[in-house]
Amino acid sequence: MYLNKVMFVGNLTRDAELRQTSGGLSIASFGLAVNTPAGKDEQGNTKYDAMFIDVVMFGKRAEALSQYLNKGIKVYVEGRLQYRTWEDNNGNKRSKHEVILTDLQFAGNKSQAADAGDNTDNDIPF
Repeated sequence: MYLNKVMFVGNLTRDAELRQTSGGLSIASFGLAVNTPAGKDEQGNTKYDAMFIDVVMFGKRAEALSQYLNKGIKVYVEGRLQYRTWEDNNGNKRSKHEVILTDLQFAGNKSQAADAGDNTDNDIPF
């Protein structure tokens, strides 16, 4: 048995970017910052380590959600990890891990959800 599943709650680091492939498939991508408690400082305040994650979604979901995914919004993201490699314009090999989205829920307070165009019971608008 194999399992590839990740879950994060964090804030968007940039607005979602929507684009289309030459075949017409919609792709939306955004950055997510997730803070993890990492001990305390000299004054006893909790310190955090930030992790930055690239998230990608496809199809009608990408089209529907991209307009609501703005920098600063808090979301719950569920998906699978994918390792991607490519060659940049200078011929250098590049690679990264990214999350392929399978579920997204707005996780902020009601005013953040209203600002994002979401209704109060967190239904996704599609």
